[in-house]
Amino acid sequence: MKNSKHYLLVSFLLIFLSFIMFLIHYLIFGQLENTEYYSLMNLCFIPINILAVTLMFEKLVERRAKLERVSKLNMLVGLFFSDIGFILLKLIVEGDEKIQSLELDFADLKTSGNKLKSHDHNVDFEKINYPELKTLVIESRDILSNLISNESLLEHETFADLLMSLMHLRDEIIFLKHKELTTDDCVHLKGDINRVYKALTLQWISYLSHLKQFYPYQYSGAIKFNPFTLNNLGQKKQEF
Repeated sequence: MKNSKHYLLVSFLLIFLSFIMFLIHYLIFGQLENTEYYSLMNLCFIPINILAVTLMFEKLVERRAKLERVSKLNMLVGLFFSDIGFILLKLIVEGDEKIQSLELDFADLKTSGNKLKSHDHNVDFEKINYPELKTLVIESRDILSNLISNESLLEHETFADLLMSLMHLRDEIIFLKHKELTTDDCVHLKGDINRVYKALTLQWISYLSHLKQFYPYQYSGAIKFNPFTLNNLGQKKQEF
């Protein structure tokens, strides 16, 4: 009710102002017929003006809403990396001997991203700390469930694919948890880990790009303990 009165008051003031301006124009220049003609012509263009303003306003609102959704999604991605993603990536990288040959420089995310996209994400299962990876993945059940249940992830296909790959790996690890791993089991787990590894590296680059653009201080901290850096391999777990 209060808003309705406000809009009525504003509308009345604008109409009254228009009338006063019309009256002043007539008193100064006369020519009532010309004034009426041009006033009517301007009225004819009002629907077009309204259409143009409406379309522009909708685009601005849509753009703002999209930026807000992207920001919220990246907050979820950040939560994922803080709780499990960073440590998981570090554990998997320990089984990739070829990663150091890429000479990744995360000050240049575009080049690093291109190198990782074309990289053969193939790990040596024997060099991965499987017991630690198993514990990490199994204990991440609540985190993964909460993230997957978030409807916003439907708009983030890359991250959704990563979570689904990780859920599959988790199911396989739970299935094999109480048995001694055979050669076939290791080969199967290696394939699942490679799938997670590739999705994880690409999502890591995307997340770093977001941090670099909007949160430079967090970006600096993230690359300081970069899981791809040789000096970090074998170190104790780090949090950023």
